[in-house]
Amino acid sequence: MQKLYFEPAWDRTISPADREKVINHFQKQTKQPQDGVQFSFLWKALNYKGEQLITVLIHNYEDMNFHLQHTAIAYFEQGKQQANATFSLPCEIPGNTSMPWTFIFSKTNETTDCPQYTIEN
Repeated sequence: MQKLYFEPAWDRTISPADREKVINHFQKQTKQPQDGVQFSFLWKALNYKGEQLITVLIHNYEDMNFHLQHTAIAYFEQGKQQANATFSLPCEIPGNTSMPWTFIFSKTNETTDCPQYTIEN
């Protein structure tokens, strides 16, 4: 059974309204059996530097832990690629667990590598 996990810094700082959005999205996404690792788009924002902040739920449907290390991820809006960057997570996502995370797409982490994962909005 899939569990929802908030990384400790997220757990301390997420607003009640955003927590509710994450929980509702999690409950909708995990009703159908799935496998592998999938990224579900939650929301998008721009920071003061003009960087895209893309918040997702990372679903690890596998039995083993998932560790994201120097991995290319592409962000798409309406089928068009908007950004492609390399990311690492500071923590592992346990098996059968979903965790919210925000990826910051900036000029400093842009890549032309073929993306291993995609985020669709």
